[in-house]
Amino acid sequence: MPDTHFRSIAQTLNARIWRWATACAMLIVLGQTMVSWQEVTSRFENELLDIQETNIPLLSVSVWDIEPKVIQWQLDNLTERHSLGFVRLTVESGQIFVAGNASLAQSKVLRTFDVPAPDRGTRIIGHLEIMENPGVFFRAWMQRVGVAVLAYGILTLMICVLVAYVLRRELEWPLRHIARFAAELTPDRLSTPLTVERPKHRHQDEIDLVVTGFQTLQQGLNRHVANLDERVRERTRELEEAMLSIQRLSQVDSLTGCVNRRHFNERILAEAERVGRYERKLSVLFCDIDHFKQINDTLGHLAGDEVLRAVGRIFLMQVRDDVDWVARYGGEEFVVVLPETGQAEAMATGERLREILASTPVELAQCPIPVTISIGVAELRTGESVNELLARADTALYAAKAAGRNRVLMARG
Repeated sequence: MPDTHFRSIAQTLNARIWRWATACAMLIVLGQTMVSWQEVTSRFENELLDIQETNIPLLSVSVWDIEPKVIQWQLDNLTERHSLGFVRLTVESGQIFVAGNASLAQSKVLRTFDVPAPDRGTRIIGHLEIMENPGVFFRAWMQRVGVAVLAYGILTLMICVLVAYVLRRELEWPLRHIARFAAELTPDRLSTPLTVERPKHRHQDEIDLVVTGFQTLQQGLNRHVANLDERVRERTRELEEAMLSIQRLSQVDSLTGCVNRRHFNERILAEAERVGRYERKLSVLFCDIDHFKQINDTLGHLAGDEVLRAVGRIFLMQVRDDVDWVARYGGEEFVVVLPETGQAEAMATGERLREILASTPVELAQCPIPVTISIGVAELRTGESVNELLARADTALYAAKAAGRNRVLMARG
């Protein structure tokens, strides 16, 4: 297999889904916006133009001839237009004619037309005031909502279909082939290579690593088949390496690369026992990402995962190698364990971590996300249990949260 860089399947799927979903959403929103805007604007402007060109000359003649019934009839016809709610004609003589929904009489005047005398002079004999019908705009809004719901429903369906297709092609079919191969593998078939028919990629992923692992295992067994002792030693070594790998995987949080909660509970007890035996110092930093729920709610869980991954990476880079260690305690909470460290030094370390995170936004699709943390610091006291130590650090963390977040506070009491 060519020497190519590793890229996980999850990253590939996320990139593809994001591109398709974004393109579909932009097309739907753009089309819905253009159609709604053009329909509502064009329809209403055409009606006002028609009133100006047709109804105003007719009203001019009726007012000039002093025909109240005809004037009222013309106003009633105007209000039959679905976009007009109420009209009011004020004649120069003082007469007022109204038509339409009287409850809209105090509404904002949408347009006022001067009614000129029919002799084509400059004299104005009346003013026609037009109030809009809010129901029209409500119905137009409901129409846009309906279009949006339909559009996003189509978008969701497209995403689901795409995800199902990609998962089946990229994961289900290759893994089923590998599972069948493993199930049918017998000693006399050890030399049969594992091959999986897949579309060609410019990068490696987890399926390629599994296939490579099978091929490496088969080649190693075939090379040592003539020497049983060497074969046993080789297999033992491979099994030990596999067990160590499994053990490491069981101890590490897959998202952040930090120690997981279960291994933390085991390892912190050993650290505390070592402190008591050799009278050493031990401090912990109880860390919590500020406003993490808001990041998930506004930007999505993928953005939240990227923030967790970035925070874990910074923690691991900034602590001392082979001395300090970092655990993901749960959700957005981390615990930094500092052996051979007193409370003052732990405060300095916490402040350094806080400043680095505050000055290093998480880059997500060229959109930086500012991240801050609150930290509670506590040092293990003589005769104190691990639970008591963590409780004091947790109390200091909540105090930092209550004090405004983005700060480091020392445990009291």
